[in-house]
Amino acid sequence: MDKSRTCSFVSFNCKSIKRSADHVRQLCHSSDVIALQETWLFPHDIQFLSEIDDRFGSTGTSAIDTAAGMVCGRPYGGVALLWNKSVFQNVSVINCDNPRICAIKIVLGDRSILVFSVYMPTDTMLNLTEFTDCLSSVSAIIDNINIECVYILGDFNAHPNERFYEELTCFCDEQNWSCIDVQFLGVSSGTYTFVSEAHGSNRWLDHCITTKSAVSSVLNVLFNN
Repeated sequence: MDKSRTCSFVSFNCKSIKRSADHVRQLCHSSDVIALQETWLFPHDIQFLSEIDDRFGSTGTSAIDTAAGMVCGRPYGGVALLWNKSVFQNVSVINCDNPRICAIKIVLGDRSILVFSVYMPTDTMLNLTEFTDCLSSVSAIIDNINIECVYILGDFNAHPNERFYEELTCFCDEQNWSCIDVQFLGVSSGTYTFVSEAHGSNRWLDHCITTKSAVSSVLNVLFNN
């Protein structure tokens, strides 16, 4: 990879990768790494990720437990990462052991970075423990691999000044991480990443978290609503 080249990282809650495949293919033309949430893939369908664009490598998780037999209702959950193989030629998949988290290690010459895609539970008191456990799992993976430059993209279900956002902010402060999208745009900017079909309300649920070493590498933050 040309070290002077600017790379584009994108996060997209696709609400079924099969239904949104054409849109993800469009993202592949302008992005180098794509973090996906709510892929809604069964375990045996993960291979579908590699069929979206043959220029891109892929990894993903399924949140659907088929061990109990027949699954009722629509699919749910799941995260994935796609990366441009011509831009990032040395990539390894990290075992996260959590259906809400997937990660890759990218080696760029003498430097390595970690990229995560995460999908957090909805903001309720009952889900608070799972939310903090997911953040702790990400932190543990980073500590275990010992890479300083890290990007954590995804749907955190953390709207500014609400419970999960406050928890996320406290965790970032403890870890010396930055919520880089809020840092760039401002918590009172009116930014939103989700529009509720039921209520018509706008929510800023998706974020990009970076470690201290990665902050200076972020040149811009844009949202496409």
